[in-house]
Amino acid sequence: MKIRVPEYYKDFACIGGTCIDTCCAGWEVDVDKKSSAYYKSVEGAFGDRLRSMLVDYPIEDRFILQEHGRCPFLNDRNLCDIYSELGEDKLCETCTNFPRHITEFGNTREIGISLSCPVAVELIMKRREPITFKLSENSEPVSGYNNIDASLYFKLCQARDIAYSICQNRSLPVKHRTVLLLDFSHAIQKRIRNRKIDRVLDNYKDINYCNKRIERLEKKYGNYKKTPETLAGWLEVYDNLEHIKPEWTQILSNAIAFVSEGMPECKENSHIVNEREYEYEHLLVYYIYRYFLRAVFDEKLSEKVKLACTALIMQELLGSSACRTEKEFTFEKQITLMRVYSKETEHSEENLEALYSNFNKNNLFSLKKYMGIILGSGLL
Repeated sequence: MKIRVPEYYKDFACIGGTCIDTCCAGWEVDVDKKSSAYYKSVEGAFGDRLRSMLVDYPIEDRFILQEHGRCPFLNDRNLCDIYSELGEDKLCETCTNFPRHITEFGNTREIGISLSCPVAVELIMKRREPITFKLSENSEPVSGYNNIDASLYFKLCQARDIAYSICQNRSLPVKHRTVLLLDFSHAIQKRIRNRKIDRVLDNYKDINYCNKRIERLEKKYGNYKKTPETLAGWLEVYDNLEHIKPEWTQILSNAIAFVSEGMPECKENSHIVNEREYEYEHLLVYYIYRYFLRAVFDEKLSEKVKLACTALIMQELLGSSACRTEKEFTFEKQITLMRVYSKETEHSEENLEALYSNFNKNNLFSLKKYMGIILGSGLL
């Protein structure tokens, strides 16, 4: 099996009960069928406790969450009773893997760590150098069969490498990298059905071609005047999604108020875009790594790239709105917003599907709106 991980992955280590935002609260804990069957077979008082907290579902079972959405086996020291009673090897797949995310493409397994983890988001965002990836191979047999189009997969791998190059081109401001990324994915999306994307790949490898595209996009969208109205619509979409944490509700309320006031400039936050662009670069690369290749399963590349670019726009919007009430927009505040946003969007399947649906069907999320917000608003 081939294993691909970000270079920083080797430095990740869970801090357990001292974590400020435990993995074991705030969302459903899915229990794979193999683990569920084992839990139901455990004898004694702890076995009775396990069985009393398991609910059967068609695909994966779940634990019954307690007050504040806590897992019933998360004790008052924020440690796992299953771990202490049965051992680490008896954790279900969800608890074994999290905050790691794992996707398999044929004989390649890609692993990363989620921005919703406080340790992970700090590890990723504190680095100044571009993110790189490491590919290794072990003796493990291919664990399952992925019915994917091999030709499309390899084309998308090439496309993702180009997407990384766009995101990490530090000769361009982040706003130009972002619109170029959207433009690139849109060009592929139009041709993905017939697989004729080679010319697109060649074009976006060419720096001169990319610079000309940026000039055209600036000319076309640089005077966009409807950013507050568009973002008000975006925030309404987010407000109607499931809210996992109460702090997210407050963050959204601040953003809604900020937009309703006409989005006054926040000089405290603007220096981040100018001086700490690498944080936004890493944000884009994180989403591209995690989601881009999943288009091999459904041919919906545009929505995956919009997910990345939306996260960037929302991060800047939420950061700017935070400046209304805070004197200094610190690195700690930045990664807190990234962590909370990730938890609210990436770790609710319903929310993620709702966002994809809006990206594909809601005119508020049209390519024109993205270009206008990024190039015409001064937000980035």
